[in-house]
Amino acid sequence: MDSKILFVVALVALVAAFGCVSTPTAGDVPTAYVPATEPSDDGVVEGVAAVENIDILILESFPVQITVVARGNLPDGCTTINEVLQEQDGNTFRVTITTVRPVGMVCTEALVPFEKVVALEVYGLPAGVYTVDVNGVIDTFELTVDNVPQEPPSEPTVAPTVAPSVGTIGGQVWHDLCKVPYETVSTPPEGCVMLPGGGLLANGLLETGEPGIAGVVVMLGTGACPSTGLATANTDANGMYTFAGLGAGTYCVSVDFLDPTNETILIPGGWTYPNEDGAATVTISAGESKLDANFGWDYQFLP
Repeated sequence: MDSKILFVVALVALVAAFGCVSTPTAGDVPTAYVPATEPSDDGVVEGVAAVENIDILILESFPVQITVVARGNLPDGCTTINEVLQEQDGNTFRVTITTVRPVGMVCTEALVPFEKVVALEVYGLPAGVYTVDVNGVIDTFELTVDNVPQEPPSEPTVAPTVAPSVGTIGGQVWHDLCKVPYETVSTPPEGCVMLPGGGLLANGLLETGEPGIAGVVVMLGTGACPSTGLATANTDANGMYTFAGLGAGTYCVSVDFLDPTNETILIPGGWTYPNEDGAATVTISAGESKLDANFGWDYQFLP
């Protein structure tokens, strides 16, 4: 009789112990994760980027030009931005940023920040309040007047208006190579120049075979340098960056090597191009693209 009672007590205690174990719920999914579709025929999984915030920038021009800067995090090191889709429904702009990830690839689990600049198609819109929805993150902007050029009242006829062209500024942040020999030399090796006080430095020329530097934060400001605050962009795997949807004018493109992100990528080293400050003033006309705003970086302890 006593042995039966002991068995029942032990069984109840075992059930109670296992009953305290919780089961993961849907709420345990990280906020930066967005469920993806099934793998496609070409071996990739498509999804939607997790956008955390958006900024709506109204450029100083008329008709006005409006761009949206979307920022967020990709779930791992293998997921990349696929395409940006834009549609307008009445007074609402819907922007969808999709992602793509190779199937079966082993990736880092750390979140990867991203930023995309999207030029909205606002030419010809009437005055009013408009809503922008980027992957579920919503903000608004207002046009106080119709976004079309004003017609001269004295002219009997008006020539057809043409939508304003938007410009682009871009370039590459690259590793300016200079292999310093162990022995003292009187003639600098290929890719290097002699410093006035002695020593060698990379020559500041973007040459064949010199690699781009990925993940660098590039800043854009209005007017001549120094100027920031208009937009930022991160270089891709080849060190390339782009600022699109820009009106005619003068801009400052710069890279701050003391930025927390850039510091982990660039330090120690120094700029060889366009100058030691890592800043360039670029002027574009309407619809012009300048894609040669490059930045050369010479690592102190690398070739």
